[in-house]
Order: sequence, then C-alpha cells, then structure tokens
Amino acid sequence: MAARHCLSWADFQPELLGLIVGRLPLADRVRFGAVCRPWRRAARQEPLPPPLPWLNLPDGTFISVPGGEIHRMPVPEDAVCHGSVGSWLFLERSSGEFSLVNPFSGDAVQFPEQSDSGLPGHPISFKLVLLSTQEDLSPDSPFAVLTITSCFEAAISFCRLRDASATTFTVPDRDRICDVGFFDGKLYALSPSKLYAIEPGSSSKGEPTATVPHIERIVDAVDNPGLICRSIAGESHVCVYWGYLAESSGKVLQVRRLIGCLSTLPANERVKHSRTLSFEVFEADLSATGSGVRWRRVGDLGGRALFVSRQSSRSLPASECGAREDCIYFVCDYNDDDDTADPTRDCGVFDMRSAVITPLLPDTVVVRQRGCKGRPAWFSPTKTM
Repeated sequence: MAARHCLSWADFQPELLGLIVGRLPLADRVRFGAVCRPWRRAARQEPLPPPLPWLNLPDGTFISVPGGEIHRMPVPEDAVCHGSVGSWLFLERSSGEFSLVNPFSGDAVQFPEQSDSGLPGHPISFKLVLLSTQEDLSPDSPFAVLTITSCFEAAISFCRLRDASATTFTVPDRDRICDVGFFDGKLYALSPSKLYAIEPGSSSKGEPTATVPHIERIVDAVDNPGLICRSIAGESHVCVYWGYLAESSGKVLQVRRLIGCLSTLPANERVKHSRTLSFEVFEADLSATGSGVRWRRVGDLGGRALFVSRQSSRSLPASECGAREDCIYFVCDYNDDDDTADPTRDCGVFDMRSAVITPLLPDTVVVRQRGCKGRPAWFSPTKTM
C-alpha cells in the first residue's frame, strides 16, 4: 500500500497564495511572510495592491485603520519617529543623531549630515520625499528633506545615502514652506502664498543629484486669510487653514484643512481644544504656462482616498486598499507641544461627497504617548518581507 503524502502549509500553490496575500491588511501580510519560506517567496513575487496605511505615532506605536489594532515595532526606546519614506522610518535619537530604520528587515542606516541652513529655532517637523518614481528607498535613491523649525522657518535638503551627501538651501525671501511633494520629475514646494517648482541638479545619466537646484515660482497658493471667525451652531469660532500638497492620478493637489475652536477659550488653550471642521481640495492646471496657471476646486478624488499629514501624504485607489472612496483621512498633526495628550484626538475621515467627518478609529481605542513629543503620521510601506 502506497504511503499517503500529508500536505503541509508549504505545499499551497503560489498562485493561490498570491490571491490570499493580496486581500490581507498590512499586519496580516507581515504575519503571512513569517509562516514559512515558500509563503514569503510567493508573497514577494506577487504584485500586491497597496494596503491601508497604519497610523504612526511618534513613540513607535502603530495603529491599524479602521479596526484600531495596536502594533509595536522595534523602535529604540530613546527614539522619536518623524514619519517615514517607503518602508523606512525616520528616527531621531536622544543623542541628536538621525537614522533611517526598516522595522521589517531590521536594517538601519545613518542619516547624511546636513549643512547648516542658518534658520532660527530648533527643528520640530520633518518630511522625507523620494526624488524618483521608485516606491522605496535604496542607497542610490536621491531624496529631499523638508525641515521646519519652531520659528516656522523652513529649509530643504537634497540627500543620498550611498555617499552620505546633503545640500541644504532655503527658498527665496525665506518663504515659509509648509509641504513638499515630488511629481513628474520636479519637487513642488507649497507655502501659504506660493507654489514653487524645484528642479534638482542632474548627473550625466539624468539622475537627480544633491546639488543646488533651480527654483521657479509657479503660481500663487489658494488665498489664505489667516485667522478668521466663523459662526458654527450659533457659537463663535476662531479658525485657521492648514495646507497640504499631494499628488493624485498625476494631478498636483492643494488640500486645505479648516481647523477651529471656540473663540471664548484663552489663547493658550485654543490649540489643544481645536477640531477639524472641513476640507477643500484644489487642482493645479500645470498644462498652462506663466500667468495662465490656476487652481481649480474639485469635488471628488475620482474614486481614490487621500491620506494627509505633515510627514507624509499619499493618494491610493480606494477599491484596492479597502479605503472609502473620495474621502480624506487625516491625523492630529498640528500640536506637538503636549507629550501627554491623546495623539488620536483629532483624527478622522472627511467625505468629500457629503462633507461629513467621521472618526478614524473606534471609541474603544485609547492610546497615550510615552512622554514623546511629535506629530502622528501615516506609515504606508511598500515592502514588508
């Protein structure tokens, strides 16, 4: 009688494994690859749809959306997480050193030392942007870093890991850059008053290099009136617009977030009691030239979902990643002075069709930062295995 072969987990057909892993959320994709080598190999070979990003807190806590499952990654105890680029976290140690760490592979690289920008104040916010069409960082990948200081001044550095090089500069007239993004070969920088196009220097092969770039003012930003008063439900509120720059389906978008609080609150209490009231989205018509460039308000995202934060913004196909169509997912990224406040307090989902805001996480999710100042961000890794 012939011996019966007992099937094991490793005997699943690669095609079937690919169908399974493509339908899993981010956390389960990580667990999937840890089952056995054939599963990990199958997952690496399949072109997977993007997963829903995790909410990334400065102390290294990660929260899945929308269920609220809490994950702890191997981030050093003395480190603050300033967002991510691809699958890499940007960490600042208590010693003042910066590094890039891949929490899935455990790889870590020292961050290139940046030249002195001469900006007043100490850095409070960073954003890393790849200067290529690649989805993840490699030693040869050029990238830019936007640094914002406590005096709300900003500098941009062009960096590369392999040669540990960095060139830092400020835009003309010390304009206060609030966000940057790389689209169609150019780095765009948004200030409260202008949109700039910045072309990095290029090598003989046409690759971006860490050299002083060419800066061009493209168009005025959508009018920002500064502090304004609004009557909401019969009560007076003090409001301000908070701007983001994003790319979606090849379009450059300016996203305006209206944040407000009761005008009766003392000035030093207003930030911690502020809430997001609404969003507006504008598309830049970059096909025009000179004074013909204009912003056009849009009422939807073409079925996509937009995840915005000061450290990272990304547009994803909603049907593929499991997000809600034509919705803006946002975090509380405008207050980093209180290291004991609930970091999820003003996180939500804005529906552009109905203009209704719903909570990002269930009420049962309660997270306290571990004495760590910083801003929540989105973590949307491209590689997990």
